[in-house]
Amino acid sequence: MSRGVMKTLPRAATALARCRRGITALEAALVLPPFFVLSFGIFEVSTMFFAAATLEGQVGEAARQIRTGVVQSSGDPAGTFSSLLCDGLSGLIKCGDAVIDVRRYDNFGDIAYPDFVGGDEEENENQFLPGGPGDVVLVRVVYRWNFMTPMVGHLLGDGASNSRQLVSTSVFMNEPFGDLTSG
Repeated sequence: MSRGVMKTLPRAATALARCRRGITALEAALVLPPFFVLSFGIFEVSTMFFAAATLEGQVGEAARQIRTGVVQSSGDPAGTFSSLLCDGLSGLIKCGDAVIDVRRYDNFGDIAYPDFVGGDEEENENQFLPGGPGDVVLVRVVYRWNFMTPMVGHLLGDGASNSRQLVSTSVFMNEPFGDLTSG
């Protein structure tokens, strides 16, 4: 290399270090992607918690109809319960993807929480037995929430999946309802 080029390189480096044009664009390029991921993540987690609260409230409302005997007196108890549940889920939860399990017991001491819902192999273990007057009933509804924001599923998901199970449970003793059609 010539001597002139050797003198020019340090001057060019010094001039480049002093140049401030474009630094804002560089800073924005470094800061905006994490900012957007964080913002979308906060929005998605908030939406998931809202959906979980909505599911919890709606399961309580639908379970009340079992407790009072309204569901049992209908022509299609499972369909009635499902429509009561789905009517208030506000579109955040696809009701067809929610798994419903209703079991009756003789007393509270008999309640067992069997492994619940997951893959297709467990679907046949779910029941719909709302019981009669004085029976103890366990109502569980599970919905799998799938995350769309990168990394949120890894932080809040179930294991290695990019989703989380939202579970709502209600345990109660049916009221001593009688024939609801006669009175």
